[in-house]
Amino acid sequence: MRPLAPALVLLFLGLAVAPPGARAATAIAPALAGHWRCTAAGTPPVERSYFFEVPRADMPSTARELFGSADTALPDGTPVTSFEHWTERGDGSVTVATVEGNGTAPAATPGRFTGRSVDGAAPFTLVYEVNGDAMRRTATRGTAVVDDERCAREPEPPVSSTCAQPDAPAGVVHAVEPDYPEAAAPTRAKGVVNVRVVVDERSRVLWADVITSDNPVFNEAAVRAARDSTYRTATVKCRPIGAVYVFTVQFEY
Repeated sequence: MRPLAPALVLLFLGLAVAPPGARAATAIAPALAGHWRCTAAGTPPVERSYFFEVPRADMPSTARELFGSADTALPDGTPVTSFEHWTERGDGSVTVATVEGNGTAPAATPGRFTGRSVDGAAPFTLVYEVNGDAMRRTATRGTAVVDDERCAREPEPPVSSTCAQPDAPAGVVHAVEPDYPEAAAPTRAKGVVNVRVVVDERSRVLWADVITSDNPVFNEAAVRAARDSTYRTATVKCRPIGAVYVFTVQFEY
């Protein structure tokens, strides 16, 4: 088993922005794009990053999507990262998948999701309120509040007018080689998995999922390798740009 082509294929450059006055539930999504520092009573600070994307002909999704990651620490100081994914549906509603639960926001109520907790055992709600550079994120499980963060947008760093490489292609700094799944060993199966990787302008991974796969037995290992790899995003006129890439892995016994 070996990764194919240690460099990634660049598919998209730039942050996509919704049209002014958009009425769909994703109207709030472009306002979230960027980086936030969040605090909540009795818990460590949380660093949140979001990337908003519109559909592309060369990707399988036909929906507008928002990808997010949250970095914080457990009470013992162990760092932990969780991920979030919004997907707009044809009727303008939006689904969300988070570490707390899964829900849907109607087009008429942007940023207000209802559904079930991640284990399916309790009702789940998630509410986003954005006002310029301030944001509040509240999640509940049943009647219990499991997250109530106040967030401030981090200012964008200044972009130099000159740099060593004004326009530099993206690449992989370190590609993690996935383990060959034990379930595939009896048949010595082979396969190729293409993983979509969303990277923000700081070269941090916000999301990874399978685009195409010869055999689903390899999917989990491929996604884990793609998510754990280290990337260097592209720069345009000395400005780093968030983007979506393809990470391809070939599995051989």
